[in-house]
Amino acid sequence: MKKGIIALFIAASTCAFSMDGHIRFGAITNGNTYNKESKTFENYAPTMSLEVTQSLLLADVGVGIGYNGKTSGTDIATVPAYGLVKMNIFPIGIKPYLVGKVGKVLYTKDSVSNSNPDGKYFYGAGIGMDILSLQGEVLYSVTKIDGDRRGNDKLEQVSFTLGYKFF
Repeated sequence: MKKGIIALFIAASTCAFSMDGHIRFGAITNGNTYNKESKTFENYAPTMSLEVTQSLLLADVGVGIGYNGKTSGTDIATVPAYGLVKMNIFPIGIKPYLVGKVGKVLYTKDSVSNSNPDGKYFYGAGIGMDILSLQGEVLYSVTKIDGDRRGNDKLEQVSFTLGYKFF
């Protein structure tokens, strides 16, 4: 019994200081119609993010900040700050995971006349994979937008990102 408790303590201790930092770049597109625009995935904009996570057995918990560029048809760029939980499916070698993100939009930039959109909150869910120091992720996200006089209040997007673990 004592050996089991000591082994569990050692395993938890090694995970206690395993923080990871990722920087990601990619593309984001509209996942659904926004203000009566087409539902195609042909309008892409740049996206980038910086995340720091702490490993806890089968999950990683952390925080991040991102930039989502203006896709054609929305003309709204956002900067969300969020908390995240990454569930590692099987953390051996190539590591696939499920991710959930929830946060607040810190800044909203638009180029729409007679409108003053303001981002309120951000949430998303996706899948990804870690391979050594590289990371790929596909994320479906929703940003709540208030004050857009064009008539919609949710900006639904899909992002494709590739990242690098820098610590």
